[in-house]
Amino acid sequence: MPFHYRNMAAVILAATLLMLAGCSSPAEKAQTSLSDIEELQTSVMESFTQLADLENRLQTEFEAALTEDESLSTLSDGSAEVHANIEERGELLEKLSESNEEILSQHEEMLQIDHDEMPAEAFNGVLGSLDSVTESLDAFTESYGAQLDSEKTYFESLGQDDADYEIFQNGIERVNDEMEGTREIRRELDQAFVELEEDRNMLNAQLKEEADE
Repeated sequence: MPFHYRNMAAVILAATLLMLAGCSSPAEKAQTSLSDIEELQTSVMESFTQLADLENRLQTEFEAALTEDESLSTLSDGSAEVHANIEERGELLEKLSESNEEILSQHEEMLQIDHDEMPAEAFNGVLGSLDSVTESLDAFTESYGAQLDSEKTYFESLGQDDADYEIFQNGIERVNDEMEGTREIRRELDQAFVELEEDRNMLNAQLKEEADE
Protein backbone atom coordinates (compact mmCIF):
# COMPACT_ATOMS: atom_id res chain seq x y z
CA MET A 1 0.00 0.00 0.00
CA PRO A 2 1.60 3.30 -1.10
CA PHE A 3 2.44 5.86 1.58
CA HIS A 4 0.75 9.09 0.46
CA TYR A 5 1.86 12.59 1.34
CA ARG A 6 -1.27 13.01 3.45
CA ASN A 7 -0.08 10.18 5.69
CA MET A 8 3.33 11.84 5.93
CA ALA A 9 1.73 15.17 6.80
CA ALA A 10 -0.28 13.53 9.57
CA VAL A 11 2.85 11.90 11.01
CA ILE A 12 4.78 15.19 10.93
CA LEU A 13 1.89 17.05 12.54
CA ALA A 14 1.60 14.46 15.32
CA ALA A 15 5.34 14.57 15.96
CA THR A 16 5.26 18.37 16.07
CA LEU A 17 2.42 18.35 18.57
CA LEU A 18 4.31 15.89 20.75
CA MET A 19 7.42 18.03 20.63
CA LEU A 20 5.46 21.13 21.53
CA ALA A 21 3.78 19.31 24.39
CA GLY A 22 7.18 18.33 25.75
CA CYS A 23 8.55 21.88 25.70
CA SER A 24 7.90 23.80 28.88
CA SER A 25 8.36 27.51 29.21
CA PRO A 26 11.01 28.84 31.62
CA ALA A 27 8.23 29.84 34.03
CA GLU A 28 6.74 26.32 33.96
CA LYS A 29 10.15 24.76 34.53
CA ALA A 30 10.75 27.07 37.47
CA GLN A 31 7.36 26.28 39.00
CA THR A 32 8.00 22.55 38.64
CA SER A 33 11.36 22.90 40.37
CA LEU A 34 9.82 24.98 43.14
CA SER A 35 7.18 22.31 43.71
CA ASP A 36 9.83 19.59 43.84
CA ILE A 37 11.92 21.65 46.26
CA GLU A 38 8.90 22.12 48.51
CA GLU A 39 8.38 18.35 48.64
CA LEU A 40 12.04 17.81 49.47
CA GLN A 41 11.87 20.40 52.22
CA THR A 42 8.85 18.62 53.69
CA SER A 43 10.74 15.32 53.57
CA VAL A 44 13.72 16.85 55.38
CA MET A 45 11.47 18.27 58.09
CA GLU A 46 9.87 14.85 58.57
CA SER A 47 13.32 13.31 59.01
CA PHE A 48 14.16 15.94 61.61
CA THR A 49 10.96 15.14 63.49
CA GLN A 50 11.91 11.46 63.55
CA LEU A 51 15.41 12.35 64.72
CA ALA A 52 13.96 14.39 67.57
CA ASP A 53 11.72 11.50 68.61
CA LEU A 54 14.69 9.14 68.73
CA GLU A 55 16.78 11.66 70.66
CA ASN A 56 14.00 12.01 73.23
CA ARG A 57 14.00 8.23 73.70
CA LEU A 58 17.77 7.98 74.11
CA GLN A 59 17.98 9.10 77.76
CA THR A 60 15.30 6.62 78.83
CA GLU A 61 17.03 3.82 76.92
CA PHE A 62 20.39 4.75 78.44
CA GLU A 63 18.98 4.73 81.97
CA ALA A 64 17.39 1.34 81.29
CA ALA A 65 20.75 -0.07 80.20
CA LEU A 66 22.39 1.22 83.39
CA THR A 67 19.75 -0.16 85.75
CA GLU A 68 18.78 -3.43 84.08
CA ASP A 69 22.26 -4.75 83.36
CA GLU A 70 24.72 -4.41 86.24
CA SER A 71 27.63 -5.60 84.12
CA LEU A 72 26.74 -3.11 81.36
CA SER A 73 27.65 -5.85 78.87
CA THR A 74 24.76 -4.83 76.61
CA LEU A 75 26.47 -1.47 76.16
CA SER A 76 29.80 -3.00 75.19
CA ASP A 77 28.40 -5.73 72.93
CA GLY A 78 26.01 -3.42 71.08
CA SER A 79 22.78 -5.13 72.12
CA ALA A 80 21.45 -2.28 74.29
CA GLU A 81 18.58 -0.23 72.89
CA VAL A 82 20.81 2.84 72.70
CA HIS A 83 22.76 1.17 69.90
CA ALA A 84 19.60 0.46 67.92
CA ASN A 85 18.70 4.11 68.47
CA ILE A 86 22.05 5.23 67.06
CA GLU A 87 21.60 2.93 64.06
CA GLU A 88 18.13 4.32 63.33
CA ARG A 89 19.41 7.86 63.49
CA GLY A 90 22.24 6.90 61.18
CA GLU A 91 19.70 5.66 58.64
CA LEU A 92 17.82 8.95 58.90
CA LEU A 93 21.10 10.76 58.37
CA GLU A 94 21.63 8.83 55.14
CA LYS A 95 18.13 9.84 54.07
CA LEU A 96 18.97 13.48 54.78
CA SER A 97 22.12 13.17 52.66
CA GLU A 98 20.05 11.75 49.80
CA SER A 99 17.57 14.61 50.14
CA ASN A 100 20.45 17.07 50.00
CA GLU A 101 21.68 15.49 46.76
CA GLU A 102 18.20 15.90 45.30
CA ILE A 103 18.07 19.55 46.40
CA LEU A 104 21.44 20.08 44.72
CA SER A 105 20.01 18.50 41.58
CA GLN A 106 17.07 20.91 41.65
CA HIS A 107 19.51 23.78 42.06
CA GLU A 108 21.36 22.63 38.95
CA GLU A 109 18.10 22.37 37.01
CA MET A 110 17.14 25.91 37.98
CA LEU A 111 20.53 27.15 36.80
CA GLN A 112 19.66 25.80 33.34
CA ILE A 113 16.53 27.95 33.14
CA ASP A 114 16.78 31.10 31.03
CA HIS A 115 17.46 33.76 33.66
CA ASP A 116 16.29 36.52 31.34
CA GLU A 117 12.77 35.09 31.47
CA MET A 118 12.69 35.14 35.29
CA PRO A 119 11.97 37.88 37.85
CA ALA A 120 15.64 38.52 38.60
CA GLU A 121 15.59 39.36 42.31
CA ALA A 122 13.17 36.60 43.33
CA PHE A 123 14.87 34.00 41.13
CA ASN A 124 18.34 34.83 42.44
CA GLY A 125 16.93 34.79 45.95
CA VAL A 126 15.85 31.17 45.53
CA LEU A 127 19.22 30.20 44.08
CA GLY A 128 21.03 31.84 46.99
CA SER A 129 18.75 30.19 49.54
CA LEU A 130 19.32 26.80 47.93
CA ASP A 131 23.07 27.34 48.26
CA SER A 132 22.68 28.12 51.96
CA VAL A 133 20.42 25.13 52.57
CA THR A 134 22.67 22.59 50.85
CA GLU A 135 25.80 23.91 52.57
CA SER A 136 24.16 23.89 56.00
CA LEU A 137 22.55 20.48 55.48
CA ASP A 138 25.89 19.04 54.38
CA ALA A 139 27.56 20.50 57.47
CA PHE A 140 24.77 19.14 59.66
CA THR A 141 25.01 15.57 58.37
CA GLU A 142 28.79 15.61 58.78
CA SER A 143 28.59 16.96 62.33
CA TYR A 144 25.74 14.66 63.34
CA GLY A 145 27.57 11.66 61.91
CA ALA A 146 30.59 12.47 64.08
CA GLN A 147 28.26 12.87 67.06
CA LEU A 148 26.78 9.40 66.47
CA ASP A 149 30.28 7.91 66.31
CA SER A 150 31.13 9.53 69.64
CA GLU A 151 27.92 8.27 71.22
CA LYS A 152 28.62 4.73 70.04
CA THR A 153 32.21 4.83 71.31
CA TYR A 154 31.09 6.27 74.63
CA PHE A 155 28.38 3.72 75.28
CA GLU A 156 30.69 0.85 74.37
CA SER A 157 33.42 2.19 76.69
CA LEU A 158 31.08 2.05 79.69
CA GLY A 159 30.87 -1.71 79.42
CA GLN A 160 34.63 -2.24 79.45
CA ASP A 161 36.37 -3.69 82.51
CA ASP A 162 38.45 -0.55 83.07
CA ALA A 163 35.45 1.82 82.93
CA ASP A 164 35.39 4.27 85.84
CA TYR A 165 33.74 7.54 86.83
CA GLU A 166 36.32 9.59 84.92
CA ILE A 167 35.57 7.75 81.69
CA PHE A 168 31.86 8.18 82.39
CA GLN A 169 32.15 11.93 83.01
CA ASN A 170 34.64 12.73 80.24
CA GLY A 171 32.56 10.80 77.75
CA ILE A 172 29.40 12.71 78.61
CA GLU A 173 31.19 16.04 78.29
CA ARG A 174 32.64 15.11 74.92
CA VAL A 175 29.29 13.96 73.54
CA ASN A 176 27.52 17.04 74.91
CA ASP A 177 30.09 19.34 73.30
CA GLU A 178 29.53 17.67 69.94
CA MET A 179 25.76 17.89 70.40
CA GLU A 180 25.99 21.63 71.03
CA GLY A 181 28.04 22.09 67.85
CA THR A 182 25.44 20.12 65.90
CA ARG A 183 22.61 22.16 67.42
CA GLU A 184 24.28 25.40 66.30
CA ILE A 185 24.49 24.12 62.72
CA ARG A 186 20.86 23.00 62.98
CA ARG A 187 19.81 26.52 63.99
CA GLU A 188 21.58 27.90 60.92
CA LEU A 189 19.91 25.25 58.77
CA ASP A 190 16.46 26.07 60.14
CA GLN A 191 17.00 29.73 59.28
CA ALA A 192 18.18 28.79 55.78
CA PHE A 193 14.98 26.79 55.25
CA VAL A 194 12.84 29.70 56.48
CA GLU A 195 14.52 31.99 53.96
CA LEU A 196 14.16 29.40 51.20
CA GLU A 197 10.43 29.12 51.87
CA GLU A 198 10.03 32.89 51.77
CA ASP A 199 11.98 33.12 48.51
CA ARG A 200 10.04 30.23 46.99
CA ASN A 201 6.74 31.86 47.83
CA MET A 202 7.87 35.19 46.40
CA LEU A 203 9.05 33.68 43.12
CA ASN A 204 5.91 31.56 42.80
CA ALA A 205 3.70 34.59 43.37
CA GLN A 206 5.55 36.67 40.78
CA LEU A 207 5.45 33.88 38.21
CA LYS A 208 1.69 33.53 38.70
CA GLU A 209 1.21 37.28 38.37
CA GLU A 210 3.12 37.31 35.09
CA ALA A 211 1.11 34.33 33.82
CA ASP A 212 -2.15 36.17 34.58
CA GLU A 213 -1.13 39.32 32.71
